[in-house]
Amino acid sequence: MMLKLSDEISNLEQNRGKYDRIFPGYITHIRFPRFKNIADGTRIDFSFPITALVGSNGSGKTSVLNALYGAPAGQSTGQYWFSTKVDPIEEGDGSPSRFIYGHRNVKFNDVVETRKARVRKTRNGLPDPNYWEPTKESTGDGMVEPDLKENKIYTGRSKDRWNPVSRKVLYINFRKELSAFDKYFYFGKDPVPHAPPKKGVRVSPLRISSKMDQVRHDAELLARVIDAGDSSYVHRGHKVATENRLLDNAELAMVSFVLGKEYEEARWIRHRLFKGDGGLSVVFKTKHGRYSEAFAGSGEVAVTSCVVQVSAAKPGTLVLLDEPEVSLHPGAQERLLAFLSKMARTRQLQVVFSTHSPHLVNALPGDAIKTFHQLDDGRFVVLASTHPYAAFRRLGAVGGGEVRILVEDKLARSVVQQALLTFADQAKASVFKVEYLSGGAEAILKYQVPVLMTAPGHTLVLLDGDKKRLDEFVNPDTIPVTGDGTLGAKILEAVGVEPVFTVDGGAGGGDVAQRVVAQRKYLSWLRKNVRFIPTKCPEELVLIAAGKLDPTATTAQHHKDRLRELTVELYGPDVSSERTDAHGETLLAQHRVASAELALLAKEIERHLP
Repeated sequence: MMLKLSDEISNLEQNRGKYDRIFPGYITHIRFPRFKNIADGTRIDFSFPITALVGSNGSGKTSVLNALYGAPAGQSTGQYWFSTKVDPIEEGDGSPSRFIYGHRNVKFNDVVETRKARVRKTRNGLPDPNYWEPTKESTGDGMVEPDLKENKIYTGRSKDRWNPVSRKVLYINFRKELSAFDKYFYFGKDPVPHAPPKKGVRVSPLRISSKMDQVRHDAELLARVIDAGDSSYVHRGHKVATENRLLDNAELAMVSFVLGKEYEEARWIRHRLFKGDGGLSVVFKTKHGRYSEAFAGSGEVAVTSCVVQVSAAKPGTLVLLDEPEVSLHPGAQERLLAFLSKMARTRQLQVVFSTHSPHLVNALPGDAIKTFHQLDDGRFVVLASTHPYAAFRRLGAVGGGEVRILVEDKLARSVVQQALLTFADQAKASVFKVEYLSGGAEAILKYQVPVLMTAPGHTLVLLDGDKKRLDEFVNPDTIPVTGDGTLGAKILEAVGVEPVFTVDGGAGGGDVAQRVVAQRKYLSWLRKNVRFIPTKCPEELVLIAAGKLDPTATTAQHHKDRLRELTVELYGPDVSSERTDAHGETLLAQHRVASAELALLAKEIERHLP
């Protein structure tokens, strides 16, 4: 089995704006008038069926998952958030902890909102401080009383409220997805120690003095369960296993795909062994042998559990995952997201997960990444859309994912840096690193691009507008093989220089086939990575922004001369080129907000986020 993550995301994108009509019970948004450490009024829109919650520890990601868990009918947030003497839930009079979420009501033919609040309740004669229930619409929370037609019955509507959405919920906390062996061996109680045996007294083979003894003993019972092939094996009058089966072909193929291993079979067993209250064992078989979860990586068990549970989820299930990256290497994380994307598309699952891993969000659209940002008062708000790299820069992650911007000179670098300062999200702006190279445009196009087109990483070349010779670079895929002899001329027409390629036999002639390949790559790289400042030169952009443009100027040199004249007026006739550039940067900084050309440049730069 082979899934391509980008294809799965693209397939989901095709139903943009229609998810609440296609996915049963789809939750369109959730907002928090008052809820834990989330700033009052925070709202999260689920505009894509897979949503990643990104933030520092303690920022509220799991709180959002807990709220979503309690949103549907029959579910309660109190299952995960409850009051204790040590951690009481403190509320003011008339202002309970609450959340409001949107979902489509078919009869009303629109999105409606349901409010769930923590209320005082007595159950079985005892106070229940953790009871959550749907409540009537509250105008104070920005809810609008719907315009309902008289004598029409609206399924899902009570007298003064919309009932909770009806859908299944699957909540998997990957930090707690422990195998039966791990649960007992690392977290279970040690057996009661026995007194040392007396000399000459034979010790019973059933004597258990350590966890290893217990594992050996229970492993014998587990082996009998495996041999039975089902859950029928009985020990001391009780069934040992509640589930015992081989993964089917689809499940096995998906586990193999995600983990990047070839499994011949995997046996799934739920049992009561290892002194636990129930646990999961998975026995894997590869061409190299068979082994249980006791010798498997924890990621193998977690992925197998996730694949089995998600594959069995009913259509329309809300799938909540807490830190699915635990114990998984980057490649496995990306393949797990491909699996979740496919299941979301084919089973209409809505998936929301918390994560600290860039590898689980790189392929997602920006509006599917919700970044938690801390305010000065310690509470958190949620950004509606974040670029993957920017999301993790907010968490202090540095390195990797940068986009290198190459420009012709120092003033061009200053102009680009000023454009980056106009970004609303400075974490996004920090993805870009601006450099200028001596030699200008000719050096970049002749020597740098031939190297960059085979180098890893992302590079954007921003040239002055007067270097733009064509409205659009030619697409080499449109040039037939019979046109290979014209490639050099097309490059010269596009950039005005002959790039230096490294080919066998020398740069001037050499291997013809290699040169053709290099020329096609060059044209393709130009088309993808070379853009132009929206003015003839940086000086013109500065002068326009400052309102000091000479209306008679027609060339880039005229604009350069004009900026120098303005600098001379301030500093005298002996100004250096560095002083002129610095004055240009100051002028642009003073008029940055009002510069339409700078705004255009910023949009062009943003389009080149990876």
